[in-house]
Amino acid sequence: MPEAAQPDAAPDGPTDSTLMDRVAHGDRAALAEVYDRYAAIVYAVCLRVLRQPADAEAAVSDVFLEIWRKPSGFDGARGSCRTYLVTLARSRSIDRLRSAATRRGKTAEAQESGASATGNDASAPDPSAAVESSEQRSAVRLAVRQLSDEQREVLMRSFFDGLTHKQIAEQLGLPLGTVKTRIRSGLKTLRRVLAEMGVRDAV
Repeated sequence: MPEAAQPDAAPDGPTDSTLMDRVAHGDRAALAEVYDRYAAIVYAVCLRVLRQPADAEAAVSDVFLEIWRKPSGFDGARGSCRTYLVTLARSRSIDRLRSAATRRGKTAEAQESGASATGNDASAPDPSAAVESSEQRSAVRLAVRQLSDEQREVLMRSFFDGLTHKQIAEQLGLPLGTVKTRIRSGLKTLRRVLAEMGVRDAV
């Protein structure tokens, strides 16, 4: 049954529609507020479909990354932000299930083909690699929370938006050397935190 539309109102802040409009104009703070409001709901939907917490967390990232990259997908005239996010969460979770099923199917075909003496095809996708990748993404998200606001800002613009150091400096009105220093220190912090979590070569 489709989710019932919820009132687009927030007593202590801007409405969902206002936030989504700001996201469409590249406002990261607005995206963060949408995340704070709905991440728990999105995660619950993803977990019901995927069953595995790590997979659900990865799907949550898929949802909010799509909102950031394709904000035009939300149309307030067609339903509430909550309804849109729930629908998107289900869709992205199902996409992940289908991808996993496809990988399993390819692996089974490779094993049955007897491509090698051991019955294993070295070129076939390794399901354990997909799990490891999902776990790494979850670890990186946790590690990013350990960064300072200044470090997080420049790293997001560098890796999330693909901007050069010079472009970041111009946008933020900072000396180029300051931007480079913050990126270096941010990456150093990420690597240290990830190493403490037992994750290496993720950044």
